[in-house]
Amino acid sequence: MRVEAFDVVVVGGGPAGAVAARTAAQGGARVLVLERAPSHPLRCTGLVSPRFLEALHVPRAFVLREICGLRLVPPSGQAVELRSAQVKGCVLDRPNLDRWLLGLAQEAGAEVRLGIKALGTSKQMVTTSAGPVRSERLIGADGPVSGVCRWAGLPGPAELLVGLQALVAAPFPEDLVEVHLGQRVAPGLLAWVVPAEDGVLRVGLATSKGHPAAELLRQFLRRRFPGAPVVGWTAGLIPIGPPRKTAHGNVLLVGDAAAQVKPLTGGGLFFGTCGARLAGQAVLRSEPAAWYERSWRRTLGKEITFGLRARRLVLGLEDKQLDQLVKVLSDPALRRLIAEKGDLDFPSRLVRASLARPEGWRAVVRLFPTLGPKVLGLALAASLGFC
Repeated sequence: MRVEAFDVVVVGGGPAGAVAARTAAQGGARVLVLERAPSHPLRCTGLVSPRFLEALHVPRAFVLREICGLRLVPPSGQAVELRSAQVKGCVLDRPNLDRWLLGLAQEAGAEVRLGIKALGTSKQMVTTSAGPVRSERLIGADGPVSGVCRWAGLPGPAELLVGLQALVAAPFPEDLVEVHLGQRVAPGLLAWVVPAEDGVLRVGLATSKGHPAAELLRQFLRRRFPGAPVVGWTAGLIPIGPPRKTAHGNVLLVGDAAAQVKPLTGGGLFFGTCGARLAGQAVLRSEPAAWYERSWRRTLGKEITFGLRARRLVLGLEDKQLDQLVKVLSDPALRRLIAEKGDLDFPSRLVRASLARPEGWRAVVRLFPTLGPKVLGLALAASLGFC
């Protein structure tokens, strides 16, 4: 039986897989994309920065909401609202975005096969549910529990969180997102409220594995939106902390498979597609693994390190300390600075900008009695560019 041959096989047709495939195809490679579940339910909040739209030239038709404000709610409930005159985030129509990105990969020359599952790989052969294919390079864009990662003997992410989201029909400001902190709400990360389609909110949380995510979300919904109808549910895993190796030989991991995810929020669209573009370039080289590993870590590594350190700091706080942290942000000068310099993708830049001004160091001094030397160490590391 004749076995089809490709230069690159991409396992997973989400945004990371589609961008990697398009980039490789534009470079002249013969590319095959395998997507086993093209109609899977939305597992993403779809909140990105304007930078993501610019990087991928995303049509405005896919933007459901433009976000200019953040309401940060600590355990005490004494929220701080931060507003900007600029658009800081956009909520996307993810199903249409995914189809569009796959379409661009096809236009670039990649072949896309839907409903086909990759089952394993050995000696440049990829076994699929439709039969074997030969490939010189393999890109794993198959999510946080990656089969490609396992087949290549690569390590997985440092941690997996459980994410659960409900679609809720309730009134809410159209240009605002809400973030809730605290052990009672979402131990391990945070809970969110994000406006999406007309009259529909994406309300969810991410928590450390082992915590009862469904019950935590039900409790949160009862407190925040009592009696509001829930019109849909979705769940998934969120990888936190990239493994020490994300590539080996001719196998590269991208997106959630490589834990290219923001540790403070669990968002992966921007980082994942950044890594995917580099993976698509790497497979055109003679030694793809080493070039890819260096390139994506040079681009994203310091920001992920900052996020991991900041997350460890926040996770070590008791609820009273979280209350104090949010209270410090209520300082008018600091709020204006955050509104001006806040960055959804690169929060370390906000820290550096803050520490270039007196109000930033005043905040560090106010937090020192509560958070101790860790907050000073994180501030210094970010300001000096060490993370």
